[in-house]
Amino acid sequence: MKTILGILAILGVAFGAYFYIDNRYAQCEDVRQIERRLDYKIAADQYDFKDQRIAVIKTRYPDPSKMPPTVREELQKLEKERAALEKKMDQLEKK
Repeated sequence: MKTILGILAILGVAFGAYFYIDNRYAQCEDVRQIERRLDYKIAADQYDFKDQRIAVIKTRYPDPSKMPPTVREELQKLEKERAALEKKMDQLEKK
């Protein structure tokens, strides 16, 4: 009788510990979802920054022919980076 109670007690403690740990720590899928949300938020913030920078440049230089070469290069670089970020955000939305 004592051995049966001992085995049941050990099983009870084992199941209790399993369910405690299972509920205490984040599940792998939850961590992945949070990681995707964070990656999307970072990409969206970078996209907004580049978009604002492009708007400032285009406001200062409404005529592209009067734009200095360094500013034109910067504008092209920002537009390429913005397009890359847009693709990245689309990929993150699909996940």
